[in-house]
Amino acid sequence: MQTSSSPKGKYTPGSPPLFYIIFILVGLFSALGLDYVAWKKGEKSYLFYALARKEKVTAKKDVLSDIILSNVSANNIPPGSINQFRDSEGINHFMIDLSFEQYTSLESLLKEEFQKVDAFIIKKEEQKFEEKNYYLWEVKGKKKQRLTILFSCLKERLKTEEKPSIIVSKNKVAIIIDDMGQSLKAINDICSINQPITVAILPYSPLASETAGIARQNNLEVILHIPMESINNIEGNNSVEGIILSKMSEEEIIETVEKDLDQVPYIIGVNNHMGSKITADKNLMRIILERIKLRNLFFVDSRTTGKTVAYNVARSLKIPTASRQVFLDSEVNEGYIERKLHELFRLARKNGKAIGICHPFEETLKVLKENILLVEKYNLQPVFVSQIVE
Repeated sequence: MQTSSSPKGKYTPGSPPLFYIIFILVGLFSALGLDYVAWKKGEKSYLFYALARKEKVTAKKDVLSDIILSNVSANNIPPGSINQFRDSEGINHFMIDLSFEQYTSLESLLKEEFQKVDAFIIKKEEQKFEEKNYYLWEVKGKKKQRLTILFSCLKERLKTEEKPSIIVSKNKVAIIIDDMGQSLKAINDICSINQPITVAILPYSPLASETAGIARQNNLEVILHIPMESINNIEGNNSVEGIILSKMSEEEIIETVEKDLDQVPYIIGVNNHMGSKITADKNLMRIILERIKLRNLFFVDSRTTGKTVAYNVARSLKIPTASRQVFLDSEVNEGYIERKLHELFRLARKNGKAIGICHPFEETLKVLKENILLVEKYNLQPVFVSQIVE
């Protein structure tokens, strides 16, 4: 016996016609589309407004920062004693000036509050010096929340000290200390020299913001030490984080420069870290220096190659600029460094100005501290590098 079947396209009881299903789906997608368009225009919408609101409500709150700010306020620490900086990775860096008694009180309070939100101090570093103690905390919380706190504690109220008298002279000498941001001891040793010194901080160094904060607190000058590709990739130097490479597109170079500039607070200028390949390329330097100009920063050519065009390109763009005359510690030897320092002083006296670049080696800082006052013998005025650029 043959089973009867409905002709093609005929209605079968119990199943909706295909055309009704299509009609419903088209209507649903049309409604969703109109709702989305209305939401994007800021007009009344239903589904997307509700989703956006839910996302906003459930957005990650900066609980750790709130804990710090509320407890600092509760301990009567004035707002002017707190510096806060958020880097390009979204990590908050706090620098708090306070007395040792206030630190002791805050220490227990913050530990207790952090534990309540499942946050912990994963690293704690202490540096003690004659005038101040520094306590650096790295805190990690839920959902990869992280921040650092640098507590700066005066041991006692300092008496006003007379700074060494500075001879007013047309002859000027400036010293830049490169590769900063690796050690709190280094920046404190530099501060103890008690002279105008410019510190150049690497953008992704672990203590970049803390070093910049201490330098600013002690009236030193801060610039960005921007990494650039060198001709010789010795020991993987060209893989330094934040480095500008010749193979990059213009868009990649601009993005890298902007991120590097955002890494270090309080900068007023830039000099190059390595860069023998980049600084010899007029087009690449133009791209980099145009971004520096937009930030109203000056540029110092470290002159890591005799083929550099960086100074000339900066001048053509009307950016305040200067060039390094002497590398003080190409050899990490006290006798060598002292001879190069005298060479720098002689050049400054002869030419009216000169810039020396060095690094935070213990030998270098020792020589600087012991010999910097020889500027008087050479009739020189020690200045920040910003007072030499033109």
